Amino acid sequence: MKLRKITAMLAAFAVALGMSACANDHYTPEGGEITTSEIVPTETVMESAEVTDTLSENDTELSADMETIEDREGNMVEVPSSINTIVSAAPSITEILSGLGLANKVIAADVYSADVEGIDPAVCTLDFYNLNIEELAALEPDLVIINGISMTGADDPYASLKDAGVNVIYIPTSSSINAVKMDIEFLSKYTGTAAEGEKLIADIDAAVADVSAKAVEISDKRSVYFEIGAAPYLYTCGSGTFIDEILNLIGAENIYGSEEGWISNSEESVIAADPDVILTNVAYDGYDFNEIKTRAGWESISAVKNDRVYYVDSNATARASQNIVNGIYEVAKAVYPEVFEV
Repeated sequence: MKLRKITAMLAAFAVALGMSACANDHYTPEGGEITTSEIVPTETVMESAEVTDTLSENDTELSADMETIEDREGNMVEVPSSINTIVSAAPSITEILSGLGLANKVIAADVYSADVEGIDPAVCTLDFYNLNIEELAALEPDLVIINGISMTGADDPYASLKDAGVNVIYIPTSSSINAVKMDIEFLSKYTGTAAEGEKLIADIDAAVADVSAKAVEISDKRSVYFEIGAAPYLYTCGSGTFIDEILNLIGAENIYGSEEGWISNSEESVIAADPDVILTNVAYDGYDFNEIKTRAGWESISAVKNDRVYYVDSNATARASQNIVNGIYEVAKAVYPEVFEV
């Protein structure tokens, strides 16, 4: 691995000099072989000192010139000079990498990334809930991107991976459209694909502007129940989620908008709220969303009576990536087809 090779070179050089060396990515021990078996003239010693001073100055300049950017948690991180191999821990991250034109650099990813455009499904085998750190380190990736809050010390499950010289960065779970844009901006700058990132962000902004302009026409807000977990283990979302934000953006009303975050809800509360529209992004083998219409007691709900129960693409409405654009339009057309289908 590149970093370990550099560290080994620095350590060897430090022993030869009889002093400690500072291991960093920019320092290179140039200047020829150093020996202690011969008497060195004073002039040579002075010249050597000058060379050492020059190297030290250059090293400082290189460190100062190293680009640093702020990550999503407010930490300043150095941007690598090059990234050729990447491991992605979540499909949302994998989608962003693909959108940035980096799909060919993903050498390993979580199992849910197998359907991401441009990604080789054969590399999507990692279970990040039961990760084999040794196996991952053996891949010698230039970068591992983790979805979640960064941890330090004994609480960091990736500490041994970092100790092996692997560069690990964290992307917090994003709960808003703006957070998705921030993820794209950070990853694009970090991977040297800023231009591609700007394009993805511009597409999101254009979709938001387009939908917002059309939503102005809506005077009678429709109430919506968005199901992300099917019966008998119902799950939905309240405020502080990008799905709730999308519903507000298109001029709809989330029946759970007064609650916050991801919610385990009840059938009774859905029936009592009587939503005008029911949306679901539940998708697994053998599941048919039409079962919602046959649930006991749900026949009295307006959405069921008026046959306004729809499936919306799970990837576009569950993954925090640039593909949220597709989710915005799908939700808009399902709730207000007369406004957004034109």
